Amino acid sequence: MKKSAVVLAVALLVAALGVSSAAFAQSSGNFTYGSNGGSTHCVLQSGGQIIGGQLCESNCALQPDGTVACTGQGSDLCVGGFSVGIKTNSGNGNVFVMRPSAVIGLLTDVSLTTKTTPFTGTSSALAGVNFSVDVSPAPAKVIPNYPVTYASRFVQISSNLFDVLATTCTTVSTTNPTGSCFFDFHESTVSAHSFDWIATGLTSGQYVVTVNWSSSLGNTGISRALTCVGPVNFTVDQKKVFQFNRTNSF
Repeated sequence: MKKSAVVLAVALLVAALGVSSAAFAQSSGNFTYGSNGGSTHCVLQSGGQIIGGQLCESNCALQPDGTVACTGQGSDLCVGGFSVGIKTNSGNGNVFVMRPSAVIGLLTDVSLTTKTTPFTGTSSALAGVNFSVDVSPAPAKVIPNYPVTYASRFVQISSNLFDVLATTCTTVSTTNPTGSCFFDFHESTVSAHSFDWIATGLTSGQYVVTVNWSSSLGNTGISRALTCVGPVNFTVDQKKVFQFNRTNSF
């Protein structure tokens, strides 16, 4: 039973590296762990507010003159990260299996009002957090070599009710082509919260492995978007692929 479990774990690693299914591997080298956890963690309160962790917020609010002013708009508003060190052993076929795990909090709040000038019938909010991993020095290669979305949510509400309250919902116009009142709600979500990166091209020596994250926020109309990250755990495990494209004998 123990031998079968090892073969299964190795088969998954080999598949991630794009190696033939006939190849097998063994665990070797060392393990390292890092965390920015401590007492910094995201907490959801009973009223829906999120506190703690690393907070990042974008807010579009109604002004006294009827206009909407936004603060904190854009991508990559809040960034964070930390590094851990790991030393490889001698020989060919060294790889790192790197896994950042994180608690992610998302808050999206959207509203409509007739007090906006001009009236805006749509409000939306986007909140997301992306993670990436880097290994130095070269020629280490990280797979995948792009950020991975750990959590992302988009919500939007649209309504023509304020436009048609003074008339009837059966009146057809350019803003109401269907001839009816509507109130639409849209929500989309992408999430991971934990993901494995693989580092190849390693030789004997010491490497610095870094995990980074950034928040992406966006708003239209009267809305609020907030992200929270923490705690974050980061594990790096060295493994060795010692046979390629042929079956090992045990």
